[in-house]
Amino acid sequence: MPLLPFYLSDSGKFVVTSSILFSKKAENVKKNPKVSLLFSNPEGSKAGKHAVLVQGIAHADDSDLDHGWEKYLSYWRKKEPYIDAYLAEREKFGWFWKRIVVQVEPKKILAWKNGDTSQAPEEFGA
Repeated sequence: MPLLPFYLSDSGKFVVTSSILFSKKAENVKKNPKVSLLFSNPEGSKAGKHAVLVQGIAHADDSDLDHGWEKYLSYWRKKEPYIDAYLAEREKFGWFWKRIVVQVEPKKILAWKNGDTSQAPEEFGA
């Protein structure tokens, strides 16, 4: 499932938010916090033509579904400036705006130059 990740340089963590419409993800994270994030689309990931796999430990926070995700809104606006048009119509999409916040602490990062996964990746410890 595509997600919109944000990198928090101050903590070194990635954050994704997910509508409760897709709450199965949060349930899975709570059962097994080992997750991976794959950045392989050069248009969406800004990783260029490279493929980057981040393996880490996730924490799902569903304590404030209505407002907990709002502290990441500035990151969202940078990636998708049109988000404000949807926010203006927030009442019409109520379930979409009830969002779980998932923070991922990277433990290992694998990178394939030019997205060539037939070659061995470069490995980074996080």
